[in-house]
Amino acid sequence: MLSTVLSRALCAISFALISLAPSTAAPRESDEQVAIVGSLYKTFAWQVLSSSINAFGKPLAQQESSVLRRYFAQELASLLVKDGHCAAKTGEICNLDFDPIFASQDPAAVDLTIRSMPKDIVAVEFTYPSSGEKVRLEYRMARKKNGWRIDDIRYPGMSDSSLKQLLARKLPSSDK
Repeated sequence: MLSTVLSRALCAISFALISLAPSTAAPRESDEQVAIVGSLYKTFAWQVLSSSINAFGKPLAQQESSVLRRYFAQELASLLVKDGHCAAKTGEICNLDFDPIFASQDPAAVDLTIRSMPKDIVAVEFTYPSSGEKVRLEYRMARKKNGWRIDDIRYPGMSDSSLKQLLARKLPSSDK
């Protein structure tokens, strides 16, 4: 039963992301930006369905720098790694107490859309299935030598803070 639900959900997410893929014509910058964010969700969408590290691997916040740099600019990837090391070392929450791509401690999403916005922003919108609450995240993109990368994630309407701001806070003294 779970494998059928999981298969259908992953198939639906894959179909949605494929429909966002650039055409065979020369890709526009906005297409490339959407593709990076879409790839991030495609890789970590399993977090919505299961917390089984054994079946799917580590969640986003526990990934190595090399994996994070596929999606994030160097500074943000480094901040994520630093926070992950702090959490592993202390056994406690450091700066990040939620899943950054689902803006929740319990990742869940339905009707997820990804679209390009002006000023190198990619908007991700979805609904939390349990409450019906609509969520919007703004991915600030930056062109780097290795292509477009996520430079920050803003959480409008929630705390109006950004992932970079949250991760840049001083870590507990045990992780100096």
